[in-house]
Amino acid sequence: MTEKRCGHITNSSGVEDAGAVCCWRPTWEETDRCLWHAEIVVPTSVYEQHAPEPSERLDGADFTGARLSDTSFLAGQSLVEADFTDAVLDNADLSEADLRRATFRDVDAHGTSFRDTNLHDAVFVFADLRSADFRGARLYRAGLTDIRINLETAFGERTVYEAEIDQRSSPDELTERAESAQWVYRELQRLYDENAFPERVHAYYFREMDFRRRRAWQNGDYRQAITLAGSRWVMCYGTSPWRVVTTSLVLILVCAGLYPLTGGIQEVGSEATVTYQIENPAETPGPVLARAFLKSLYFSIITFATLGYGDIQPVAGIARAIASIETLLGSLLMALLVFVLTRSVRY
Repeated sequence: MTEKRCGHITNSSGVEDAGAVCCWRPTWEETDRCLWHAEIVVPTSVYEQHAPEPSERLDGADFTGARLSDTSFLAGQSLVEADFTDAVLDNADLSEADLRRATFRDVDAHGTSFRDTNLHDAVFVFADLRSADFRGARLYRAGLTDIRINLETAFGERTVYEAEIDQRSSPDELTERAESAQWVYRELQRLYDENAFPERVHAYYFREMDFRRRRAWQNGDYRQAITLAGSRWVMCYGTSPWRVVTTSLVLILVCAGLYPLTGGIQEVGSEATVTYQIENPAETPGPVLARAFLKSLYFSIITFATLGYGDIQPVAGIARAIASIETLLGSLLMALLVFVLTRSVRY
């Protein structure tokens, strides 16, 4: 009598290097499907007794309601379009598995290892992913909806796509990997924001912006690269008001030191006009240097703030040019400070 075969077909159209697979394993017990495609709950011990070989493909496997805690027999397996709905996967090892288009709905995956897995187009809905390990996982276009994570959920410092950009690839592949890396960084920001971890949101925002800045330098887009570099140093990509304040203070102090050395400033009084100019700082007495710097600091502050009282004016052309530049930069920095403070309140 011919042994009954499963005959389950997984038609993974659109999945690169997957294709259609027809399961030719023998049926299990009274079902018309094999152990891996039977639409009933299979005991964990049975799975372990029939652990798959490394070369086997379990595409389309049905693990609905399965209890797979602390198991490791699925590590490195091909599980394209597998269904893990209502499964218990806590502390299971799924590392290096091909889980493209897999479904994880209402799954307990606390402490599960998804390390170096391919999760392209996989779906996680109402999943508990606390303390799960996603380092090295390919998460591009993975649907992560209403999932639960904590600070022990590990996604790694860099995405796998960013690490692969250093490898020799065609321009199209580089563009695809760059887009994938940015998509994952933005998705991680959303996940940590939904789970109320603002520090991680900022951390992955910085990594995304740093990645964009490096890519701009590599692509020869120097305008964007310089803009992002300036944003990084002046305001930490729009997140640090203290960095804007520090930059403003540095600008005020630098200009205050330059005014006496570039023609000086002139104080207009009711009786006499006093010019504060330093020809050689090494030969100028300390009290004179201090007075000139304090007057210059006062002038630098009102110039930065665009107050323009008119009691002190720059003398030479270079000093006037510095005053004009300081006024423009002062207006820009104050506008940036308002922007950063507004953004900080939002977060």
